[in-house]
Amino acid sequence: RKYNGVGRKSCLLFLKECGFRFDFGTPSGQLEMLRKWCGVWG
Repeated sequence: RKYNGVGRKSCLLFLKECGFRFDFGTPSGQLEMLRKWCGVWG
C-alpha cells in the first residue's frame, strides 16, 4: 500500500523525517544538527 506516493518500505523513515522537519527547533538548529549527523562542517 502507498501513502501519497511513499512506498511501504520507506514509510516509517518518511514519517520520522516529517516529524524532524516540523517538530525540531529553529531552521538554524536543524541545519546544525544535520551537519553533526552527516559530518559536514561549513
